[in-house]
Amino acid sequence: MSAQVIGSVSSPSNGKKYDVKWDSYNKDTYVSYAGWSLVGRASSQSEALNISRSWLASNS
Repeated sequence: MSAQVIGSVSSPSNGKKYDVKWDSYNKDTYVSYAGWSLVGRASSQSEALNISRSWLASNS
C-alpha cells in the first residue's frame, strides 16, 4: 500500500496550507513541501498530522 493524502495542515510559521500523506503500512509521513518531504513516522493519522505541523514550524 502506498501513502495516501489524509488531510492538510497550516504551517505555524507562514500560514500556508500543505497536504499530508501517511503510509499506514510503514508509518512514513510526508508533507507537500518542496515536492513530498519525508517528515517522520507516525502510528496514526492524527499523529501524522501533528508531526507534520511540528516539522513545518521548524522548516517552512
